[in-house]
Amino acid sequence: MGASVLLDGFDGTVARLTKTESNFGVQLDSLVDAVAFGLVTATMIYFWGFKTTYPALGKVIGFVFLSAGVIRLARFNVLKEAHAIPTNIFVGLPIPFGALSIVSAVLIVGRPLKTQLEMLAFSMYVVLIAFLMISSVKYRTMKRIKSKSNVFILLFLAVIIALSINFPQYAIPFVTFIYIISPVFFYILNKIRSSRGLLTPTSATTPTTATTPTTPVVHMETESHPGPGSGPQEDDGNI
Repeated sequence: MGASVLLDGFDGTVARLTKTESNFGVQLDSLVDAVAFGLVTATMIYFWGFKTTYPALGKVIGFVFLSAGVIRLARFNVLKEAHAIPTNIFVGLPIPFGALSIVSAVLIVGRPLKTQLEMLAFSMYVVLIAFLMISSVKYRTMKRIKSKSNVFILLFLAVIIALSINFPQYAIPFVTFIYIISPVFFYILNKIRSSRGLLTPTSATTPTTATTPTTPVVHMETESHPGPGSGPQEDDGNI
C-alpha cells in the first residue's frame, strides 16, 4: 500500500515531464487507483476487521468505502476535464489518503478486531473516511507551491519517506492524520491573513474646512446738504 501511494504521487509528474499526458492515461490512472486503493482497502477492512466475527457487516462497510472511493475518482475526472477547480486543490479526501487512513488503524491496533465495541468504532471510522472522500472539503496538493528552492521540498519528502519506511507504525498514522485535518489549519490561516489585511493601517487625510474671508463692514458717515429752497435737514445716520 505504501509503495502504491508513492508511485501514485510520481506518475502524474513523470507524465508531465515526458509530455505524455492524455485522457486515456487519466482514466487508466483512476482505474488503477480504484483497484489499488479502493478494492484492496475494502478487502483489508473485511478480513482484518470483520471476517471472524461479523462478516456480513464487514462486507457492507467494505462496500461503503469502495463506493465512496470510486465516486471520488469519477468526480475528480469530471472536474479535471471541465477545468472547474485549480490544479493545486483536491475536492474531497484523495483516495490514497483514504486507504492510508485504514492502514493507519491497522498499524495502531496491531491485531484483528475482537470486541463489538472495537468493531463499532472501526465501522464509524470507515464511514467517516468515506464521507470525507465524497465531501466538498478542499485539500491542498504539492503543485504550485511557491518556494525559493525546490530542494527543501524534495528534502522534506525524502524525510517523510525515510520515516515511513523505518517507522511505519508511527510515521504513516501521523502524516495521514495531519493531512486529514489540514483544511482546518488552512482555514484558520486564511482567517488570520484576512484579519491582518483588514487591520492594516491606511493613510487617511484629515479633511480641511475652507474658510471664506469676511469682508469688514465699513460704516461711513455722510452729511446731507440742503438743496436750494429746502429747509435744514438732519443727519439720517450711518449707511
